Amino acid sequence: MIDDPDIFRAATLLIDQHGIDAPIRAAQRADELLDEGDVDGAMVWRRILEAIDELRRGRRNGEPCSIEG
Repeated sequence: MIDDPDIFRAATLLIDQHGIDAPIRAAQRADELLDEGDVDGAMVWRRILEAIDELRRGRRNGEPCSIEG
């Protein structure tokens, strides 16, 4: 589970902007950065993609909320 609030904020923003296409957009951006040789940037976007998946799936029973407000 991802527990970085900035990653979740970015994931939420992407979902708000792109709806069901948010995972595709995040994956495309990660691939673009990797193609440009920016491995660290690509890793951040892969984490955003994972956070999008978590947010879309919702919390499981007993799982703590990882978004801090």
